[in-house]
Amino acid sequence: MEHSPRSQELLTALCAAFPALRPLEEGDLPQVLTLYQRNTFYNSVALEAPPTLKSCQEDLAALPPGRELRHKLFLGLFQGAVLAAVLNLVEGYPDEGTLYIGLLELAMEFHRQGLGTRLAQALKTAAGEAGFSTLRLGCYDRNAPGMAFWNAMGFEKEGAVLREGRVLHKMFLPL
Repeated sequence: MEHSPRSQELLTALCAAFPALRPLEEGDLPQVLTLYQRNTFYNSVALEAPPTLKSCQEDLAALPPGRELRHKLFLGLFQGAVLAAVLNLVEGYPDEGTLYIGLLELAMEFHRQGLGTRLAQALKTAAGEAGFSTLRLGCYDRNAPGMAFWNAMGFEKEGAVLREGRVLHKMFLPL
């Protein structure tokens, strides 16, 4: 898959910080599913139904309006043979200066060890170097640990929407 120049620059910088980080492919989806399935709390606050291989395939291909696959990075961080984290990024959404974080999900055994913080900090640095002016994401109201994490990373709320009966806070971080 060929990425846009800015997405490629971002990918190169992130891989320099985390050599075991790489784009995920169809063959990695069983591991993605296992990671998703083990995060029962996140599933309960963010998903309508339990994750499936089909929903993982949808995550791999999902894009917001106006974006193409070349603008998307669906990344996995491996610790040995184990998928430790999934990171879904979309360049230029909702505007050209923004890098949208669609997902940062860690395998349960890597929670509360600083890995998410190191990933988020590397992402901030790499995004700034790649010319992005803002990071944006959505975090469900019922995801108190996620809200606390993103607040600790410096993100601020900029509104909320109701999505499938749940409050989703729109959050941003100027770079």
